[in-house]
Amino acid sequence: MSDSEQPLLRRIEELEIRAAHQEYALEQQGQELLRLQQANTLLTRRLQELADRVQALADRPAADPADEPPPPHY
Repeated sequence: MSDSEQPLLRRIEELEIRAAHQEYALEQQGQELLRLQQANTLLTRRLQELADRVQALADRPAADPADEPPPPHY
């Protein structure tokens, strides 16, 4: 290997290292994206359940205050 090839080989090695780091970072981002999508799905489902419960309570007829027993201090 000649001295003129050294800088080129060093540059190729640096690019290979960079590519390996970027590949690892991309894999980590993909895993994190999947985790966030799963969390989002779960939270969306829970929010819908809460909205359904609130709607069910809103659809219920209001209780007549006269039917309530008096507070204990009377």
